[in-house]
Amino acid sequence: MCANVKQMNSPKLAELKKELNYLELTQVKELCLRLAKYKTENKELLHYLLFYFDKKEDYVNEVKDLIINEFDDLHPSIYYVSKQLRKLLRIINKHIKYIGEKDKECDIILCFCEEFIKHPIVTVSQQALILLLFRQLKRANRILPKLNEDLQFDYQQQFDELIKLLKSKRKSFRMVEIE
Repeated sequence: MCANVKQMNSPKLAELKKELNYLELTQVKELCLRLAKYKTENKELLHYLLFYFDKKEDYVNEVKDLIINEFDDLHPSIYYVSKQLRKLLRIINKHIKYIGEKDKECDIILCFCEEFIKHPIVTVSQQALILLLFRQLKRANRILPKLNEDLQFDYQQQFDELIKLLKSKRKSFRMVEIE
């Protein structure tokens, strides 16, 4: 019965941008607040843009602190650990999306990987949990060549140290798993 219901097409971003040029400042403020009112993610993005856009390093440090605190508070059960880590990755990805810079993304991902490798769960044999780490290492490895040379060198050294630490904790680890 309802199969023939059509949805409204979403307007193009250029069309919205053009229309925003015709609005007064107070109208734009009202629209922003209305967007923030109905979706938590919009409110968080607006908060980032208003308070941290020019202080990205502070924001990255807050995200890193969040990662460190989450690893300190991991549940003893492997089942709950994997749930907590997947939730943490969703939160991390949201913050990375807000920042929108590859070097900051790499910094945050390497922090996550470092905390994971330092934590005793890295020695657990549950495949799903270890694959979570490997996916993030792959992600960092894909980002590295896209950075400028100075940052690339620094993050590559940090990445190599993490791989060395991982090899010492997981004897079965091979580089092929993250390439």
